[in-house]
Amino acid sequence: MKNKSSLIVSISKTSDLDKITKDTKYINIDITNISQEIISYFIKNGISFMYSDIIENTPGYNYVSYNDFVKAENIIDKIYNEMPNNLNEIEVAKYLYVAIPKYVYFDINTDKIKNEIYNLSLMSTVNNIWGSLSSGRINDISASKIYYYLCRRVGIDISIVIDEDNKQALTKLLIDNQVLITDLFEDIPFIQCNMQTNHFATYNDDISLDKKIKYLKNKYNNYYLDKTLKNIDYTKEDCIYTILNITKDIININTIKPVELSIIYRYIFDRYCPNYNVKINNLYLNNENKNHFIIISYNNIHYSYNYKLQKFIKVSDEDIIDNINDGKIGLYHGEFISNINNYLNV
Repeated sequence: MKNKSSLIVSISKTSDLDKITKDTKYINIDITNISQEIISYFIKNGISFMYSDIIENTPGYNYVSYNDFVKAENIIDKIYNEMPNNLNEIEVAKYLYVAIPKYVYFDINTDKIKNEIYNLSLMSTVNNIWGSLSSGRINDISASKIYYYLCRRVGIDISIVIDEDNKQALTKLLIDNQVLITDLFEDIPFIQCNMQTNHFATYNDDISLDKKIKYLKNKYNNYYLDKTLKNIDYTKEDCIYTILNITKDIININTIKPVELSIIYRYIFDRYCPNYNVKINNLYLNNENKNHFIIISYNNIHYSYNYKLQKFIKVSDEDIIDNINDGKIGLYHGEFISNINNYLNV
């Protein structure tokens, strides 16, 4: 039997590289005190290894391939290379916070609640910082770990904490004697839509800061949504369709994945027409990738965004029922569509 200490090697400093032997297969990299020299070493010499992270002396145990490791590190290099010059520490922290969501999205197929058959392999990838970045899939743990890693690499004092109310991973920054609690996971949909952040401590609506880090050119998209939606006649029967069509360009809908899209439209409906019983449901194409899409329903009229046509289209009850019964599309676990479920052969 191979010596476990040589099969799995933990790297916290450059001298630890000497622990690697011909039997080594798994590398744990300490991202709490990481150096670029170590990362560069494995990019150049580490093709035969699998990679996981160590945070505050705790190994991640979820390993990903060399290709995932390198792809993620290239994304990180791109984030750093695009960072504006002459930023102070708060500005760097906010820049990194809003940069990460360009590369990641929520994948409903990694949600145990929504899937009767759960993909453990996908979840293993998402819980690894390099796997999460390379695949683009993210959860609250990997969001906090990626942000932690990027901040640590530039010397920002950051730690991961758990919100005891909802058991979600958050990050705590210590900058200029200020303690800043941030929640990147919850802010991802709003950042992708260039809206105000909601969970970056007291710096959510600092326009001058967000312009300096090039997150904004003029105003947050909250302003443009408010300016447009306050003039809609909400007594009209087709007002939901009107909202969908005038907001899709404001939020740059083609760049937003279905889960984030459902969160943004939930925010819009709750804010501008809270008395309307608008439902948002999750469905998937019954193919190898189980492609996720959403149906937005109001008064038994259904709408779905067509990315090819770049517009919302109306979908009839009959089309949804026939496609589900024919096995072409499926409902994620726990979804109920008014006027539909009673006619399904499931």
